[in-house]
Amino acid sequence: MNFFIPLMVFLLAVSLQAKTIEDFYHKRVQTPDKVTKVFGSSPPMNYLIYALNPKKMVGLNFKAKNPNNFATKEYLDPYFLSLPVIGTFHSTGAGINLETLLISRPDLILVWADDMMVATVQKSIKRSKFPTFTVPFREIEDIPRAIKVTADTIDEQKRGKLLSTYAQKSIDEIKSKLEGVKTTRYYYAEGNDGLQTECDKSFHVEAMNFAGGENVHKCKQSNLKGLEQINIETLYKYNPEVIIAQNRMVYKNLFHNELFNNLDAVKNKRVYLVPNTPFNWIDRPPSFMRIIGIEWLANTFHPGVYNIDLNKRIKDFYKLFLQVEITDKQIQTILGENQK
Repeated sequence: MNFFIPLMVFLLAVSLQAKTIEDFYHKRVQTPDKVTKVFGSSPPMNYLIYALNPKKMVGLNFKAKNPNNFATKEYLDPYFLSLPVIGTFHSTGAGINLETLLISRPDLILVWADDMMVATVQKSIKRSKFPTFTVPFREIEDIPRAIKVTADTIDEQKRGKLLSTYAQKSIDEIKSKLEGVKTTRYYYAEGNDGLQTECDKSFHVEAMNFAGGENVHKCKQSNLKGLEQINIETLYKYNPEVIIAQNRMVYKNLFHNELFNNLDAVKNKRVYLVPNTPFNWIDRPPSFMRIIGIEWLANTFHPGVYNIDLNKRIKDFYKLFLQVEITDKQIQTILGENQK
């Protein structure tokens, strides 16, 4: 009898220190009453944790600074930059470092509901034995609810409400202003030479489509990574109104390689470099940064219709989501449109 009394007390104490949550797909999981350590199964989820509370992150999916993300201490919490690289469950390469993840002991893993890899991720993530919370974050209109529900789950309700409200307001404004407006035909230039791109329904171009763009490359995605290969003849056949360059190498190549000289977008100087400070505004990864990304894109595609004070919007976004105040000069560097 004496043995059962302390056991019951212990079990009661454990239950009082835990809570049961339900994710978007009605899966019920148990977490500590106060969630203090969280890991994202992929960059979209890890960056979402950063926006809500960087101190709750336990690791990164890849090196903070890379060709697609100019992660610099000017704009980021030093704690983020010091985190170990744990990897990602969504990788087609080396994937997750399960040993490092086990050492970090997260209270919860946020799982990105990536349609193309969901079965693989679910199978792999079971090995970690940590509770998971699945978040749809593919479509732009998923973002406000995803922010709020995730924030509630990791005990960041107040901040989650602020970010969610801002995101919803931006989304609603763009939808309203662009209603009935003719789409702008764009090409998304990726790879080293600009001749890799994405299919029109790919989540990699979700932000561009939402902001009033029409992808000229109609296809069915052929692999998990995207980056569909085309040739210069196909690009001339498309002859897009606007080209969005995914990285600086491509951006410079479009202007300096004579192969592209006769494209209307190049001749009309309607080639734009995707901002990537401190995280990419559009893609790779498609994170919360897409909220400022769609404002930039809508202004780029339809400057006469979505004629906002872009500098003010950027300052407001960085102050709220990244908790840094930036200057007009910094914005000029971030946009980097004239650095050919």
